[in-house]
Amino acid sequence: METPLLLTDKQVQEFLINGYLILQPISLDRNFHSSIFTEVQSIFQQDANPGNNILPRIPQLQYVFDDPVIKGALVSLLGSNYTMQPHRHAHATHPGTPDQTWHKDSYFGYRKPLRHHQLRYTMAMYYPQDTTIEMGPTAIIPRSQYDVKHPKMYSHSETLENPNTTSDDHDISLVCAAGTVLLVHYDIVHRGTANLTNLLHRYMFKFQFTRLEEPTQPTWNHDPTNASYDAADAGLLQPIVKHVWNWMIGRIITLQELTTDQDINMWKAQLSDHCGKIRLNAAYNLALNNEYNILIQQLYKNKEIPRFEAAYALTACRYNKEAIDELQAVLTREENNEPIAYCIAFIFFEMGSAALDTLPLLIHNIEKSHSYLVKQYCCEALGTIQVNEQHYIDTVVSCLTNVLADRDQLEDPKEASHMRFTAALSLAKLGVKAIQAIPSLKEALYLDKNRYVNANALLALKRIGTNEALKIVLHYLEMSRWCAKTTAASLY
Repeated sequence: METPLLLTDKQVQEFLINGYLILQPISLDRNFHSSIFTEVQSIFQQDANPGNNILPRIPQLQYVFDDPVIKGALVSLLGSNYTMQPHRHAHATHPGTPDQTWHKDSYFGYRKPLRHHQLRYTMAMYYPQDTTIEMGPTAIIPRSQYDVKHPKMYSHSETLENPNTTSDDHDISLVCAAGTVLLVHYDIVHRGTANLTNLLHRYMFKFQFTRLEEPTQPTWNHDPTNASYDAADAGLLQPIVKHVWNWMIGRIITLQELTTDQDINMWKAQLSDHCGKIRLNAAYNLALNNEYNILIQQLYKNKEIPRFEAAYALTACRYNKEAIDELQAVLTREENNEPIAYCIAFIFFEMGSAALDTLPLLIHNIEKSHSYLVKQYCCEALGTIQVNEQHYIDTVVSCLTNVLADRDQLEDPKEASHMRFTAALSLAKLGVKAIQAIPSLKEALYLDKNRYVNANALLALKRIGTNEALKIVLHYLEMSRWCAKTTAASLY
């Protein structure tokens, strides 16, 4: 396999600001892309959309993601040990297909109200044919990835936007050559546009990727002289991009300089602005100046938009022990107040190991809370708050395996299965530290009725990597192997 071609500082910065990169594989020629197009067209004409099984149905698709340019971009943005998500999809836009509505992708159809400003998920869209404007290319809205509720997705009453103002955001349509890969921040606003042709079919393969390890240093082609990037070119997104950049290079954030009381008062007032980008800008600037109390007060708002904006910004207070202590105190008081409790669990999850002292409280909520959302975000936190002391490791792994084993095959709410596949993913993030979870992961792999629990259990066993774990992985894969050559027209 060729050495990945890592992104430059400028490319990473552009991705953090605009939410996308347009890439072209260098190891694959037009004949390869043409063969993929022919294959997918045959599948749609003779069989049906294989859904998550599109990769074993067309195994050659893996070559796209092994290409040095594509792999290098994924390593740069998600770290060297990222994983491809088990959910993937082939999209077909047939002649006469209308515009989709503007949307952000769900997390496989599961409820996850708080998304991720810190770069944990990306999505790659691969186009095996030349795509013209008439064929219905993907359209995206650059810089929309951090918005809680974008005006093109919701009514003014839902977004808090002023109905008399127009958004400066513009959309672009990806007219592209065969082989192009559009790599986007998972939460960018996008849609498929109308296919205005009479005969041409437009295909796109969507694959999703996830970070498994918290960043400690840059994983791209970083020039150390650029470490103190202030994101001045990001406009209103400046404090968000600056925070995420510092997180990705493993840099401890210091207080912003030259801030005045007038600045603080202005940002506090802007928390009620009609423009979402102005509100987020203000919230992050307050967080980066350790004005966390006003943001914690925002968590008590009735509307979820100010709560979410405050929660995102409070993740930037990871190096402020007083802020973490106060958030712990609030969660202790409000553990039965679901909207506040899951926001704080999310904050600790995003803070990672800086929130180590919160582990006992998180485990308590997993064991005692009646809210699936609270438990789900607490389970996620156990995967990012990396511990090294054996006592802590045993406690965390025991808690996650208890969640994984808590399944009712007769009555299994979607929220419960979501919690289990979150627990399995957190065990995968722990890697070999989760060795005592092998029996529970084996049971989840073979017995759980949820496909994503199975997939994340398989990933966790692979990441644990002992002989015992890998024997289970190999046995399961031999048993469940998909033959790409077996179709409705060729059964044996």
